[in-house]
Amino acid sequence: MKEASFVGALLSPISPTRSLICILFFSFLVRKSCGVDPQFQRCSVPQNCGDGQNITFPFFIHGSKPQNYSCGHPGFPISCNINGQPTFTLSDINYTIHQIFYQNQTIHVSNPDFSKSNTDCIPLTKNISLPSIRFELVPKQTHLLLLYNCSNNYSSLPGDSQFYDGCYGEKVLALSEDDPKLGDVSNECKTRVVAPVEAAAYGGENHDEIRGALENGFWLKWKVNDCSNCQHSGGFCGTKFDNSKNYRFQCFCADGPQYVGCQVPGQFSLSRLFCFSVIFIQNLLGLACPLVYEVDDVDK
Repeated sequence: MKEASFVGALLSPISPTRSLICILFFSFLVRKSCGVDPQFQRCSVPQNCGDGQNITFPFFIHGSKPQNYSCGHPGFPISCNINGQPTFTLSDINYTIHQIFYQNQTIHVSNPDFSKSNTDCIPLTKNISLPSIRFELVPKQTHLLLLYNCSNNYSSLPGDSQFYDGCYGEKVLALSEDDPKLGDVSNECKTRVVAPVEAAAYGGENHDEIRGALENGFWLKWKVNDCSNCQHSGGFCGTKFDNSKNYRFQCFCADGPQYVGCQVPGQFSLSRLFCFSVIFIQNLLGLACPLVYEVDDVDK
């Protein structure tokens, strides 16, 4: 009797409600097991301060959604200034980032103290102290030394010393790091500030060239995990936080995070194999779902 009923169930019309429930169930299962990793999706969309520059690994915008922090490296937080430009902090100064070149890991930055002044004076600023573990100056940079609060006894200074107006009424002497006069004046000036500049931008000692070189800024190269393997495999570089202090490099892939790179095309991971199995089952819903429900009714 049950065999006849079972055959009848196979031939009975498919219940629209039961088919819909079954389809929804398997669709949910596919999304849960085969969907794109959410962190992969987040890191695939570059962040932006508004000036058009893409902010991607190792940088991330500090103050954005906490989950976006994983798309960068903890040592490279970026803020956005009121002009929509990315900035980062070195020696308590928010340096403006003008250009980011991800291919060779370099950035063009400048100290805003030298560009926000409304006059031609040279402002007092701080020495830049590069964290060597994160940044280094690229070649063809030079150091410009700004000497403030120099002795009023000008007879003790070289006769060809050229002074410029500081922004607080003081006189400023600007010399390159290899200037032979540096040894004579080093003890006559109380404050010394070292400012990196492009060698090509600094070609003399007149006021306009010095101000122009300071405003133009300099180039830095960042040092962090090599991201090429991850990128070439179709992933996005980021960071996995084990806790607030411990973290490690992570490659975010469509089917989940990896430590080096994403799944090599043509190879199958267990998760992908399971995905294809679920999708195959979903394609058989027209047969599988009615059988499950109708047989259950026959047994009752």
